[in-house]
Amino acid sequence: MDKKVLTQYAILLIIVFLISYVYLNYFKESVEEVKEISSDKKIENNLPKTSKDIITDLLYSSIDREGNKYKINSKEGVIDSENRNVIIMQYVEAEITLINGEKIYISSKKARYNNDNFNTSFQGSVKMNYNYHFVNSENLDLSLENKEAKLYNQVVYENKNSKLMVDVIFVDLLNMSTKLFMENKNKNILVKSVINNGNN
Repeated sequence: MDKKVLTQYAILLIIVFLISYVYLNYFKESVEEVKEISSDKKIENNLPKTSKDIITDLLYSSIDREGNKYKINSKEGVIDSENRNVIIMQYVEAEITLINGEKIYISSKKARYNNDNFNTSFQGSVKMNYNYHFVNSENLDLSLENKEAKLYNQVVYENKNSKLMVDVIFVDLLNMSTKLFMENKNKNILVKSVINNGNN
């Protein structure tokens, strides 16, 4: 065999040896590390989750038989582990559009929304307003079946002319009439009138 060909074979073998050495000592370890990391992630994803699954940007809407519309949305929520039809929501806003076109707006820090009957219990810094009526409370139970809302705990009602402090307010959503109650019969409803231009 020619010396030149032998030299070329020798150089080729050295190059193959060097490439194999570099690959086995540097690249193969990195590839194995990447594979190990990937398989660890797979295992983590298959582990049973101890915390509840969080759903973000929730929006539910419904229309009742009479044509009243109800829309509720929240930044995040979780399905109640005891009742799969109940969603526990955070940072909630709701809108009720009555068939006469009137709108009622409700907001709160939390709410429990029942997907079966659309009844909702709002909690924490609850605000409800319709027309020029504003009500703040800590709790509001909304029943679309009975077409009523019950506001309780630190209730303050305001309109253009007056401000009331009361224990409980019931609002009939069909005719927007309200009933005010004090839980302690010995306590009176506190009413503050706002005087505009000398008129009550």
